[in-house]
Amino acid sequence: MDEIRLTDQLISMLRGASIGDIHDGMNEASRERLNSPPQECLELDDPDLRLSIDVFMSTLRASQDTYAAVRQNIIRRYPDSYMLSYDQVKRRISELSGVISVTHDMCSNSCLAYVGPWANLERCPTCGKERYSDQGKRIAGQQFHTLPIGPQLQALYRTPEGAEGMRYRQRRTEQILMELQQNDGCLAEYDDIYSGSDYLTEVRNGKIGPNDITLMLSLDGAQLYKNKASDTWVFIWIILDHSPDLRYKKKYVLPGGFVPGPNAPKNLDSFLFPALHHVAALQNDGLAIWDAKQGSNFTSHPFLFLGCADAVGMAPISGLVGHHGKNGCRIYCSMPGRYKKGKPHYYPASLKPSDGPPGHTSHPDIPVDSITGGDEIRYAHNLQHLKKAPNKTQYEARRKETGICKPSIFSGLPRALPVPRCFSLDIMHHPALNMPDLLLSLWRATLDCDQDDDRATWDWARNLRQPQIWKAHGKAVAAATPYLPGSFDRTPRNPAEKLNSGYKAWEFLIYLYGLGPGLFYDVLPLPYYQHFCKFVKAIRILSQKRIKTTQLCRAHQMINEWSIEFELLYYQRKHSRLHFIRPCIHTARHMAQEVTRVGPGICSSQWTIERTIGNLGEEVKQPSNPFANLAQRGLYRSQTNALRSMRPDLDALEDFLPRGAIDLGNSYVLLRAMDTTSRSVNEVDAEAINRFLEDAGMDIREPIPHVIRWARLRLPNGQVARSAWKECSKPLEKVRMARNVKVSDARLSCFGFKPRL
Repeated sequence: MDEIRLTDQLISMLRGASIGDIHDGMNEASRERLNSPPQECLELDDPDLRLSIDVFMSTLRASQDTYAAVRQNIIRRYPDSYMLSYDQVKRRISELSGVISVTHDMCSNSCLAYVGPWANLERCPTCGKERYSDQGKRIAGQQFHTLPIGPQLQALYRTPEGAEGMRYRQRRTEQILMELQQNDGCLAEYDDIYSGSDYLTEVRNGKIGPNDITLMLSLDGAQLYKNKASDTWVFIWIILDHSPDLRYKKKYVLPGGFVPGPNAPKNLDSFLFPALHHVAALQNDGLAIWDAKQGSNFTSHPFLFLGCADAVGMAPISGLVGHHGKNGCRIYCSMPGRYKKGKPHYYPASLKPSDGPPGHTSHPDIPVDSITGGDEIRYAHNLQHLKKAPNKTQYEARRKETGICKPSIFSGLPRALPVPRCFSLDIMHHPALNMPDLLLSLWRATLDCDQDDDRATWDWARNLRQPQIWKAHGKAVAAATPYLPGSFDRTPRNPAEKLNSGYKAWEFLIYLYGLGPGLFYDVLPLPYYQHFCKFVKAIRILSQKRIKTTQLCRAHQMINEWSIEFELLYYQRKHSRLHFIRPCIHTARHMAQEVTRVGPGICSSQWTIERTIGNLGEEVKQPSNPFANLAQRGLYRSQTNALRSMRPDLDALEDFLPRGAIDLGNSYVLLRAMDTTSRSVNEVDAEAINRFLEDAGMDIREPIPHVIRWARLRLPNGQVARSAWKECSKPLEKVRMARNVKVSDARLSCFGFKPRL
């Protein structure tokens, strides 16, 4: 109950936040820049400054000594050079970008941050540990870093190209509203968050204006080291005003903050408070922005559209009980779970067990069509009911009844979707980790089994639980590697050998949803195989960037059928098997509904934060203090991203072509190997070449007698196509097929590849 009171204080501070408050920790110069941003494009006329920045950004993934060595060599060759030292160039980059890091004290055990109601404490109220490691000098035992988003947003408008890119949401919204008007309020497809009903409602109500910036926060925890306690939490900002082909790229993903370990934070609200207070201040007072495209100033009131996290991170920021509670749905639907005797968890089974003890499992069957999304009115009513609990006993009872632990700190933001609608699902962890873990443990009969159940009766596991069949299946998975293009990235390893050795989410996706329908045929009994394929079809639809309305309706129907069939095929209304119905079974039922509300799930998935943590973790250079170094790498990323937004020519430093490559224009690049001499071609190839050149407008009078062959071609989307000339010279196990084609006619579409000759 104290937690409710303290969270309410944080919420009250957010609602009254202003840029002049001290809670965000920004200095006076940074606050002044928020109100009066520079009103000209960034110039780097000083050649020594430009050289210093170029070298700094080129050696960013190396050590500080590398920069110092390069600087020393340049000065030795050019004694008149005034190239800046490492510390000097860091300060200049901070000044030019306007991006700073704000630090706050925290408990050394990661219990809470000393902000808001805890700002003046000198001892952690949770664990009792002293705040300062040196009381005399008042040196904090641990600190965490927040990167205010305001200066990063201002930098996105400092070039005409950047300002034009930030107007994408406005242009696309106008197109969608026109389409709705022309088609009686119906959309042919969902292709972005802008297609969702929640976004369109906020636009129509005037809560999101043309000049407002729409944000999405994504949060996740990570272990920096596999065999060492190093639990750190990172959150990022994704700018929804950018087009989908830009907003998820490293350059446009804005780091927001870093919470060091080695333990997971106990009060996550306190660590998010400085960043959210800063956003709330911008929402209340407005963020001054100079638009280089229009050459004028305007004021933006950022709107927080979604807060995203996995199941572990969602519970503390949403204030809900989590996925094992009686009302454990992460989007707060009204379906209750069923209690299993002897277990501390509830399970979201729609069908009532036909045996077992009475009690919490006694409510009747729940029709799958009756399950709807979260309702902010019901949530608000239940939250007030929880707050009025007169004592701890009543609080515990009402928490169980309502599924709410405390208010969400997000409810304090002046401009955001209301709780619980500001939270959505995660299409990364659900199909790529949670479902594979459940299905494979069932099919292999490795899932926990009650004493009154018998694995011998699990007819779905009669094949894969046999070691020889499982090993043969694993070899078949690994043998598929040559037939998966390199653009598919990491291929699934042999699951019989590597399933418990860090099998990645991407591997599971290709394994189950790409290869699965072929490799599980004749391995799973027919009813279970057909049931699995129905789920694969639905997930393939729901994972698309563009989902047609007809496809979405079909996917929703298949998911509903699949979820009930799962209970009938596996759970079979047996109380002893209630634990088969994990939360991921229930979550699947909401996936199609959430597309209509907030757009395709891929637009708000955790893939972006996972990749950001991965590539920042790769840059950590100080194993003795990884947390501070990770925060420093995040600050560098924010500052250099801001500079690249203000000076796009700084990006050219990273676009090196390999030796011998030829830029063909329009983002096509020929890559070696290449023929040492020209060679003749056969008649069929000559005809194809001539036809292509004629279609391109060239006057061809004689067949092309000779050509020079190249091994690879880089396409505009970054993929690399390889020719049969080099690919067929390698053994099959060393090849990743890159000559796949899509063949379409009026009746069907299919994929294939040119066979090896």
